[in-house]
Amino acid sequence: MPTLSIPAWSPSLEVGNTIIDADHKETIELLAEAAKASDADLPAHFTAFAQHLRDHLAREEELMHQYGFPPTPIHVHEHNRVRLELEGIAKRMAAGNQALVRGYLTEVVPEWFINHKNTMDSATAAWIRSQGG
Repeated sequence: MPTLSIPAWSPSLEVGNTIIDADHKETIELLAEAAKASDADLPAHFTAFAQHLRDHLAREEELMHQYGFPPTPIHVHEHNRVRLELEGIAKRMAAGNQALVRGYLTEVVPEWFINHKNTMDSATAAWIRSQGG
């Protein structure tokens, strides 16, 4: 089993929006659970993680539209890229490629999450605050 590189939840991962921060906390929790799941449990844990992430991205997009975030199309484009990636990983999971799925969960997602949180999500949360949200 690969060494987990999933960050533990801490206030340093917050962006200052209660909806986004609550979702991010759950993202980290579900990611950690999926990454350490047994082979038998991995499909269900990955499915739960992927569904949560899709729901989270949709909630974030609702906030962007609600508060008129100017670079919404750029942020949504990145979300769509992640949705396509999740579909591809789900297909690999269904084909039994657990090593690829575990690598995705422990290497790709944590790096993407931190970068996305520090850039697009932080900017989105700052905009929402500037608009009174």
